[in-house]
Amino acid sequence: MNDAVDPRDPVANVAHRTLVRPYMLTRGRTSSSLGVFELHAPVLALVTPEQLGRSATPEDRRIVDLCQTPMSVAELSARLGAPVGVARVLVGDLVVAGMVQVRQNEDRAEHRDVRLLERLLEGIRAI
Repeated sequence: MNDAVDPRDPVANVAHRTLVRPYMLTRGRTSSSLGVFELHAPVLALVTPEQLGRSATPEDRRIVDLCQTPMSVAELSARLGAPVGVARVLVGDLVVAGMVQVRQNEDRAEHRDVRLLERLLEGIRAI
């Protein structure tokens, strides 16, 4: 049986890319060396696509282009058409290279602070 993908068959092509391409994009890595970025964390390019060197991949250029204005990791993943894990690895590489920055919330306990939620609810009721 021949395992080659028929380039004219869009369904087979998508299935083939889905299985192979993410692995190739991340060079087999499943996480960034910087840890996991929150889905809502904004990514902002520090350079323009034209400032990237010759070694930049098309995905690097696309991420830098999309993030000229801040964009969440989740939205970036959707616009790249790549799984979130792949987007996180690629963004992590660009952070290490100094091409983008990701703003993470330093104090995660703030999101679970019941007093903050109560004050927010009081403010909404006052409106």
